[in-house]
Amino acid sequence: MTTCFKNILWVCLPALIFLLAWEWIVYDNTKLQFLFASPSAIGKVALDELSRVAIWRDVFITLVEAALGLVVGTMLGTVAGLLLWGNGKIDFITRPYIVIIGSIPIFALAPITIMWFGIGLLSKVVMASFAVFFVSLQQSYDGAHAIAKQHTGFAKSIAAPNNRIIRKIIIPGAIDWVIAGYKMDVGFALVGAFIGEFVSSEAGLGHYILKASSLYDMPKVLFGLLLISLMGLGMTSLTWFMRRKY
Repeated sequence: MTTCFKNILWVCLPALIFLLAWEWIVYDNTKLQFLFASPSAIGKVALDELSRVAIWRDVFITLVEAALGLVVGTMLGTVAGLLLWGNGKIDFITRPYIVIIGSIPIFALAPITIMWFGIGLLSKVVMASFAVFFVSLQQSYDGAHAIAKQHTGFAKSIAAPNNRIIRKIIIPGAIDWVIAGYKMDVGFALVGAFIGEFVSSEAGLGHYILKASSLYDMPKVLFGLLLISLMGLGMTSLTWFMRRKY
């Protein structure tokens, strides 16, 4: 227990030093507090906001958008990556188009997505799914190639059928690669949902931050960013826990 406590203390120490230095630098300086806020001001905003229903509604909406986008984008990207690996001709034809579409900044697609799907939940899920899709596609494609290179030689030497090799070796191996890239997927899903809310929405943390920034309320802006960071940390930690458990 003592060792665990010491480890937690060492992990938290840099954050504590940073917060104390931040508070000391902006203390009694109106201009710096306007530009950078302060930990104490953010703490006051947090206590005030967390006692209201509205912020919990914004958190829930952004969480649902990011989670749905993460699931949909990961599933579609994984299937697409495996299909490309399984058919070299399709891979050769579609690869340039995938590179072109994947290189489009997600922010540039936000207005189009809003025009096509409106300002509700669907457009944000589409944005988050699009952001995740190409990461999952690349992970599953590379994973299938790597697993095939490592293990299919032995499987064929013992006369294992191709369909069993794909079901028992290639697909599980590719999925492991996708799960390994889950941290990136979580980040991209949150970015997609946030951008959709930031461009046009009636609720969500992106809308909350946009409204606060339009009023030059830096403590609320930073509080919104903190909530998004904690959301990403929670989603990533949940998957890590599930992998350790199962």
